Amino acid sequence: KHEAKIKSLTDYMQNMEQKRRQLEESQDSLNEELAKLRAQEKMHEVSFKDKEKEHLTRLQDAEEMKKALEQQMESHREAHQKQLSRLRDEIEEKQKIIDEIREYVLSLHQKLSADYDKLKIEDQEREMKLEKLILLNDKREQAREDLKGLEETVARELQTLHNLRKLFVQDLTTRVKKSVELDSDDGGGSAAQKQKISFLENNLEQLTKVHKQV
Repeated sequence: KHEAKIKSLTDYMQNMEQKRRQLEESQDSLNEELAKLRAQEKMHEVSFKDKEKEHLTRLQDAEEMKKALEQQMESHREAHQKQLSRLRDEIEEKQKIIDEIREYVLSLHQKLSADYDKLKIEDQEREMKLEKLILLNDKREQAREDLKGLEETVARELQTLHNLRKLFVQDLTTRVKKSVELDSDDGGGSAAQKQKISFLENNLEQLTKVHKQV
C-alpha cells in the first residue's frame, strides 16, 4: 500500500511538473507575441513618422493597444507566477509526505527485522531446551532399562540363594540325622552338635537378609 501511494504521489508530481512546463511555454509564447507587437509598433512609428499629425489618432490607438497588451501580458505573467508558486508549494508538500512515508516504512522494516531476529533467537533457545529434554528422557529410559536389568539380576540372585539355602538346609538336615544316629551312643556330643547347627542357621539367615538388602 505504501509503495502504491508513493507511485501515485510520484505520478502527481510528474503531472504538476508537466503543467508547469506548459505554463512556461505559454508565457514564452506570449513574450514572443509581445515582441512581435513591439516590432510592428516600431514599423508603424517609422512608417508614419512623416504623417504624425495626420495619423495622431491611430498612434494614440496603437499606444492604447500597446498599453492594453502590456497590461494583459503583466496580468498573464502574474497569474503564471502565482500558479507556478502554487504548483511548487504542492510539489514540496507532496515531497514531504513521500519522505515521511519512506521514513515510516524504513522504521517499520527495522522493527520487523528486530522482531524476527528476537523470534529466531527464542526459537533456537526452545530447540536447545527440547534437545536437552530429549537427551534427558533418553537417559531416563536408559536408566530405567538398566534398573530393570539390575532388578532381574537381583531376582535371579535371590532365587539362586533361596535354592542354595534349601539345598543347604536339606544337606544340613541329612547330616544332622546321620550325626544323631552316629552319636546316639554318645550322649555328651549331642549338645555341641546342636549348638553348631544353630550357629550355622543363624549365619545363613544373616547372609540372606544382607543379600535382600543389597
